[in-house]
Amino acid sequence: MIRPQLVFVHGWGFGPAFWEPLRTELSANASTALDLGFFEPEQPDELGGSMVEVSHLLDAPSGPLVAVGHSLGVPWLLRQSRFRFEALVSLGGFGRFDVPPGPVRAMRRGLTRNANRILAAFHQSCGLPPHLVPDSSTARPDRLAEGLDWLLAWDERPALASLGLPVLALAAKDDAVVLPALSRASFPHGLDMLPKGGHAFPATRPGECARLIAAFLANL
Repeated sequence: MIRPQLVFVHGWGFGPAFWEPLRTELSANASTALDLGFFEPEQPDELGGSMVEVSHLLDAPSGPLVAVGHSLGVPWLLRQSRFRFEALVSLGGFGRFDVPPGPVRAMRRGLTRNANRILAAFHQSCGLPPHLVPDSSTARPDRLAEGLDWLLAWDERPALASLGLPVLALAAKDDAVVLPALSRASFPHGLDMLPKGGHAFPATRPGECARLIAAFLANL
């Protein structure tokens, strides 16, 4: 049996380093972390895998692949037609960010005035550990604004409903960004809810996530 390679895609306001705790826990699995470009490119991967800029997605590994997305990373993955995934792991993900758009629009306006302040407030709301907070001096406000536009515009609920692949969906009860009600609406046919961990639960609770992902992979 060929062990599938994991392809990680982070959410808005993060970079590939977000995945370091979880990828360390899943060290037996080969993996690649894609970079959506919200910050200047990071240092070379130290976990034995690779980090691939979105502009170079054709360099991503060949299958069998399992897509692992966090938050915005899930609808981003659902929009990709160039890869054939064997399964999807959603961590705080959704098909559509179906919430009132006012706060997202306010964040977008704020990026032009003080991107550092917007990012700091967002990371705090996520419960992101300080050592994993990206260096805001490397932020790319234009790309961050584009990412917020994606949140406002994308509706991948039809793609998620017709996916036809095994799906593992995890969420956290204390997620203040993707509320439990949105998680349940996004995955009505099966959702594992962690008792805590915040929106950054893949980084704050990597052991629990890794255990559930490993069990899911074992049953593919």
